[in-house]
Amino acid sequence: MKTNITARNFRLSDALMEYTTKKLEKLKRFDHYIIDADMILEKDKGISIIELTLSVKHSSVTSRVKNPDIYMGINDAVKKVERQLGKYEAKFRERKRLAQKTRRK
Repeated sequence: MKTNITARNFRLSDALMEYTTKKLEKLKRFDHYIIDADMILEKDKGISIIELTLSVKHSSVTSRVKNPDIYMGINDAVKKVERQLGKYEAKFRERKRLAQKTRRK
C-alpha cells in the first residue's frame, strides 16, 4: 500500500507524521484490497479537517472528519474507513458465496 500524507496551512511535524503512519498501519488487514492511500491534514481557524481517501479495487473509500484536535480527527477518520472497508469486504465475500451457490453441477 502506497501512502501519501499532505499538510495544508501548517507544517507537518515528525511526531504527527509518525502518528499518522502508525494509524494507517491498522489498515494492513485490508492490504489485499487497498491500492494506495491519500491523507490530507488541514488546519482552518482552530478546526482540523482530516480527509482520508483509499483507492481500492473497483472503487474508492473516503472519509472526512472535522475535529478541533488533529490527533482525535485522525483516529476518527481511520475508524470510519475501517468500518467502510469491512462492509466492502463483506460484500465481496457474499458475492463469492452466491456465485458458488448458483453454479451448475
